[in-house]
Amino acid sequence: MRPSPQLKLTMCDCGNLHLTYRSLTLHFEKTKFYHFAEQVGRMATSISTRLTLPQTTALMNPNGQNVH
Repeated sequence: MRPSPQLKLTMCDCGNLHLTYRSLTLHFEKTKFYHFAEQVGRMATSISTRLTLPQTTALMNPNGQNVH
């Protein structure tokens, strides 16, 4: 999989990591980022071995469009 230009990981002067995807930025201490990345990797492995995922109920905005 090629790197996404919408996804970037940077290190702040304070040593924390900033994971940015589109307009969302998550701030992590190094050890917490490693834990997060490990958990996301496990979820990715889990969904790749399943035929379906649990369904959630979509919320609708006033225009009748699904909102996540």
